[in-house]
Amino acid sequence: MKISFHGADQDVTGSCHLLECAGKRILIDCGMYQGGRELVEENAEPFGFDPASIDFLLLTHAHLDHCGRIPLLVKRGFTGEIITTAASVELARLVMLDSAGLQEEEARYQQRRARRHSGNRDADIEPLYTTLDALNSLEYIGRRASYDLTLQIAQGIKATFLDAGHILGSASIFFELEEGGQHHRLLFSGDLGYSGRVILRDPAVPPVVDTVVMETTYGNRLHKQLQPSVDELYDVINETLGRGGNVIIPTFAMERAQEILYYLREGVENRSIKHFTTVFLDSPMAISATQIFERHPECFDTETLQLSRHGRDPFNLPGLHFSRETAESMAINQIRGGAIIMAGSGMCTGGRGRHHL
Repeated sequence: MKISFHGADQDVTGSCHLLECAGKRILIDCGMYQGGRELVEENAEPFGFDPASIDFLLLTHAHLDHCGRIPLLVKRGFTGEIITTAASVELARLVMLDSAGLQEEEARYQQRRARRHSGNRDADIEPLYTTLDALNSLEYIGRRASYDLTLQIAQGIKATFLDAGHILGSASIFFELEEGGQHHRLLFSGDLGYSGRVILRDPAVPPVVDTVVMETTYGNRLHKQLQPSVDELYDVINETLGRGGNVIIPTFAMERAQEILYYLREGVENRSIKHFTTVFLDSPMAISATQIFERHPECFDTETLQLSRHGRDPFNLPGLHFSRETAESMAINQIRGGAIIMAGSGMCTGGRGRHHL
């Protein structure tokens, strides 16, 4: 058995790990580097392995830094099988197609810039990958993993996806390996959620293993309790709506948007939010992600699942409007008070949220 690391080893993005065992080469994640220019430029560099030599790709979850280079992997020769959970299949499709659109847009911008500065009208800048590349990569998705059910990946290689509680469909992957009469139990943690969150179950407790490859993004940090933050959200909403203003909530499309919708619904139902309000989810990607969440109640915790089973949408509340089209988003700017506006991007680096601000 051999493990090599080709991303997220000296940084927290670009997750990509290669497991070699029993004559098979298995990639765990193939994510995009995110951050400063130098990191982003790493995405175009050659992989530290031949993509055509990879037999399987097992995806822990659908965040960009874990799935974002899959289209590039396929573009450069990968023809193996991609295995992940059903929810991750849908979210990864959404994320990779969005990323492809951004890659194409950036390439067009850089091409115009190069032609303007060099005077060379033939300057041709290719995107990292295209929408067609992203769609093509989806053709290699094979088996859908269910939590706690063991898959025979190949002779001598078994894998079990365990609920990681990070985002919808996220998993830690437990391997049972046999090679040359030797047995080894290996765990890739993926990104882990934390206990007590709404919507998703707590991370599953893994079995005893010989080796753990574990993320440590928040390894040296203690998170504060969640409920005080929720109460603070309600206080800000009540104070702002009470004086006739709008509340703008910069929102990540996956998980954060759904959590905020959940808390807004709960706040209206238990009257922690004291003013009737119109809520706009002004993010096409967040709208699509919310609809994917609704299709995968198998990932929900007990409370959220009970809501769903009793016909109550966990992410719906009175006055909620989805704004997909640009014209709908622009119309929101005419509303001078009494609205909650959820829009991307989550860090206010771009997107519709900046226009509302």
